[in-house]
Amino acid sequence: MSYLLALVADPAQDSTSAQLATEAQRVAIRNNIDVVSLAELDTLPAYSAELDTDDGRPLIANQLRRSTLEADGVLLFTAEGATVPPLARSVIDWLAGPKSAPTVGGKPVGVITVGPGEVINQGLADLLRDAGADVVADGISITGSWSDPDTLNRLGDTVVAVASAS
Repeated sequence: MSYLLALVADPAQDSTSAQLATEAQRVAIRNNIDVVSLAELDTLPAYSAELDTDDGRPLIANQLRRSTLEADGVLLFTAEGATVPPLARSVIDWLAGPKSAPTVGGKPVGVITVGPGEVINQGLADLLRDAGADVVADGISITGSWSDPDTLNRLGDTVVAVASAS
């Protein structure tokens, strides 16, 4: 059974991103895949080399790195916007911080954004590739309801693609 980590880089607790991550867990179970979400990412501070020390690193950053290392693959959920969302950027920066080995190196990753365009989605995918991730699903931008059958099919395809690449 593959173990995927869902990272919801959206500070709103009942956001569409969070709803999609929950739905990804349901889709995964039907495909014999285990998807676990890491909670409390909204408390993750912006990356800082000064904080990235054994004594200074926030607990949530340690949890993020450890959970990512243990996972077979990662699903990153976030909202679309005019720029890369700050929380999504922080997640990626903590995973690829220069004072540590990149925890997404070689891991299959799927990027799912909620919003009208795919520009930010591609930017996130590029940042993850720069951190060494194997982005197997990018350009997945959800513009309709999270419960729409087409959305659920695309989400299911993404979950399976990431699990299959691990």
